[in-house]
Amino acid sequence: MRRIPSVITGIRLSLVPLLVYLVLTGMLAYGALLFILMLGTDLADGYLARSLGQSSALGSYFDVTTDFILVLSMFLVFDSEGFVPFWVVEMITSFFVLFIVTSVVFGRIYDPIGKYYGSLLYGAIGLRFLASGEFVSELATVVITGYTAVSLSTRIYHLWLSTRTFHTRPMSMEEATAHPRIHRALPGHSKISKKEPG
Repeated sequence: MRRIPSVITGIRLSLVPLLVYLVLTGMLAYGALLFILMLGTDLADGYLARSLGQSSALGSYFDVTTDFILVLSMFLVFDSEGFVPFWVVEMITSFFVLFIVTSVVFGRIYDPIGKYYGSLLYGAIGLRFLASGEFVSELATVVITGYTAVSLSTRIYHLWLSTRTFHTRPMSMEEATAHPRIHRALPGHSKISKKEPG
């Protein structure tokens, strides 16, 4: 029971090669159904981790890394199809590395924009199953680029804000909880704490 959320995350990870194969071979209908199933596992592992009280930092990073592998794999396929340029793949990878490094070094960071970054990329993958063509390709590229720029800016700002707030003087837990920005940075308000399969 204690490992159910991580097992579900592992199932999602194991399905990535099959999803790539289905898309590359043109079986988009089956690929779309599999992608919906994988989205379901993404929702289920976080829900079960919270419901069963099995949230953990390790489970969170496993979940986020699995999401990244899924997204990266699909965008490499999209690059091979000419749906997105390769620099979009590089941009997504760079943002993921930044997210992991800042989370490990500085802990949980209140990030009201960046926490939806993965959802945006999942949406772009879903859009590709529904439509293609130059307009859709350019639309996806522009939206992803714009959102990445905004997410990067807000993450750097809130990183600076959190370090400035915590290093100005020691703050008690009561003060931190009462402070709106700090309170939202506490467990349950960031991507890392949102879905933490154990």
